[in-house]
Amino acid sequence: MSPNEKFLLPPHPKTKKPNSKQQTDQTLSGDESSQSNFYDSEGPNSVTEKPSRTSKIYREKSRAAKKGNMTSSKMTPSRDFVSEGVITGLKELYHTSLKNIEKRYFFSNFHYHAISDSELESKPQVLLIGQYSTGKTTFIQNLIGQSFPNMHIGPEPTTDKFIAVVHGQEDKVIKGNSLTVVPELPFGGLSGFGASFLNKFEASVTSAELLESVTLIDTPGVLSGEKQRIARAYDFRDVMMWFADRSDLILLLFDAHKLDISDEFRSVIESLRPHDDKVRCVLNKADQINREQLVRVYGSLMWSMGKIFQTPEVARVYCGSYWDQPLVNEDYKEMFLKDEKLLIDELKDLPSSAAARKINEMVKRIRLVKVHVCILSHLKGQMPLLWGKTKKQEWLLENLGNVFDEVQQMYSLSDGDLPDVDLFASKLRMHNFRSFPSLDRKVLRSLDLLIEKDIPALMGRVGGVSGVFNMSSMLEVTHVTAEELLRKKEEGLAGSAKKRHRQRRRMNSRAGRSSSLSSFMIGIIVVTVLLTIVVLTLYLRGIVDMELLRMLSVMSHEKIGAAVGKGKTLLKMGESEL
Repeated sequence: MSPNEKFLLPPHPKTKKPNSKQQTDQTLSGDESSQSNFYDSEGPNSVTEKPSRTSKIYREKSRAAKKGNMTSSKMTPSRDFVSEGVITGLKELYHTSLKNIEKRYFFSNFHYHAISDSELESKPQVLLIGQYSTGKTTFIQNLIGQSFPNMHIGPEPTTDKFIAVVHGQEDKVIKGNSLTVVPELPFGGLSGFGASFLNKFEASVTSAELLESVTLIDTPGVLSGEKQRIARAYDFRDVMMWFADRSDLILLLFDAHKLDISDEFRSVIESLRPHDDKVRCVLNKADQINREQLVRVYGSLMWSMGKIFQTPEVARVYCGSYWDQPLVNEDYKEMFLKDEKLLIDELKDLPSSAAARKINEMVKRIRLVKVHVCILSHLKGQMPLLWGKTKKQEWLLENLGNVFDEVQQMYSLSDGDLPDVDLFASKLRMHNFRSFPSLDRKVLRSLDLLIEKDIPALMGRVGGVSGVFNMSSMLEVTHVTAEELLRKKEEGLAGSAKKRHRQRRRMNSRAGRSSSLSSFMIGIIVVTVLLTIVVLTLYLRGIVDMELLRMLSVMSHEKIGAAVGKGKTLLKMGESEL
């Protein structure tokens, strides 16, 4: 690794920061650096030195949290150790059980790309989305308490790039093509969008304290009309979906003066429906309107979001004025400070619950993979063997909604796990249904086992709920390492596999012996019947007399009786051996 990339390494968990009062005061004075005035008509070059209210709240909570950690760290097991164990288990689970299934059934062509180790190990990410001039960049500046490199603020659409605001010891900018090859950052998958997007993507490195725990993603404002589609040389919605899939929190920023949601912004919000549990709304610049207007704007925003997400439960809305200037309407000060504190608390809680959220995302992915396997296998089974393949495929595409209903009933799938019909159909048109793999019951069973056994074992390490097996407590008492637990688990799985193999072999042996005995007895009966027919034919032609016929009949009965008795004896011997 080059010396210039050392700032990208995450801070060591055992590193101690200076506790002297003098250094603390210097840090506070450095954090309260000059910030740009969002409403100043002079544009992005105007700078005023104002302290950030939100950054003060965050710094006070940080100092309190550090004091609490000093007193409680000796009493409880390290959460970093637990989180690292969970991340290691997720990586092993994904690479050994899930990744091959995704590759076999073309999962990345329809849904998400493969997960890299850096994505599982990365800090929590917060994605900011909004129309232009809603204050996204100013919001980040106010949140971290300082400016960051290559920051542009103004009333016009100034942010024309995706900017990842990350932590580092010195301020600098890293371009998009370089970011995709940095192993410490989870942006390698963005290389699939090509140079046209990477030229509009960069990382802004700064030493803000909040960035030690989270990474903030600033996005270009959503444009209106054809400019959203023509003015950008990459698929804006697909890029947004890539970041949304990997974000722990999604903040939708709205301007209290311009609450009208354009069709393009609506389309972006609708694409976030699979992640509605991570979406929060921020009503910015709310101090510029009076009480009656604020009530109307707040209600209109709640109604609009409920209509877009098609659910009566709406996302949490934070109201405030996220910039460094005094409030225009002081009546809102208490309410705004309360909402800002709640937002800061939610951001601070992201690292502590990162492991549980990654497990949650993995469960959602496994369920989606199972649905995907069932759909593709069903489509393959509906295709004819010889002719009429093209017409049948077109018919299946036109009636894909009915196909989803059939698959849902056949495999008892949840309606919420099914993908969007129109989007899935558009991607199906680029494939030949005959190339899809056939249904493999072992694959479905392995996916069920991941959710029923492997994921609960990982969730047990997180703990925190009464009645749930707390792996961290067991590790503290018995001093058993994660490697030993994984080894014991593998030995148990291997023993179970051997036991199932022996049972399967016994069943196959029993079925084989029963089949052999049945074939033997059927052969004896057929030979006896043929022999009887031959003897009767000879008797009717006068070749043999009645005495010889009687002797042959007695012999045939004796042979049949002996054969049946021998068959029963062999069958009893086989059952006793099994």
